[in-house]
Amino acid sequence: MTNRRMVALLLILIAFLSLSIFYFLNLIGVIEGEKLLPFLAAQNPPIIEDNAYPTEMEKLEFQKWQERLYEKEEELLRREKEIEQKGLEAEQKLKEIAELRAGILAERKKLEMLMKDWEDRQKKIKELATKVVNMPPEKAKEMMQNWRDFDIIEVMRQIDKDAEAEGNPSITPYLLTLFPPERRAEITRKMLLPPLQQEELAEESSE
Repeated sequence: MTNRRMVALLLILIAFLSLSIFYFLNLIGVIEGEKLLPFLAAQNPPIIEDNAYPTEMEKLEFQKWQERLYEKEEELLRREKEIEQKGLEAEQKLKEIAELRAGILAERKKLEMLMKDWEDRQKKIKELATKVVNMPPEKAKEMMQNWRDFDIIEVMRQIDKDAEAEGNPSITPYLLTLFPPERRAEITRKMLLPPLQQEELAEESSE
């Protein structure tokens, strides 16, 4: 009976050591364990909806701004018609309208510039996400460690979106593990903030 117990314990020990060596080799990439054991394949992390992006909040603000400009233009047209019909103090009223129209044109130009900046930023985020994915993880971490937290978050979310579209696992969970624990915790905390708080913190960090 004692011999059987010894043999059983020895077999259990051998099995445990074998699994530990297999897991370690899979972890460092020497072998591809997920091909042998599919349950080891990495799962895509939960994707936070785009409405959590600070830039999405900006996009909504642009739309609201555009709507306000349309309302102002409609009001100007209404006032012009009233002045033409009444013919009272027309010169002064038309001067006021010309000044208002100039203000609206200035606002529209500013809005167009902001929207172009937003589109340029989205393009840059997409390019950086592709660059990070194609770099060795350690090199990518070295490049990203001096970025603002919200820049890191935007690039990682773009990586998640691209990986989901291609049907591949995202590398963002692994990239996060390369950052120091305090920085990793801070980035994770900011990713979970409500959109308005994210927008306020992002503006403060850019000043």
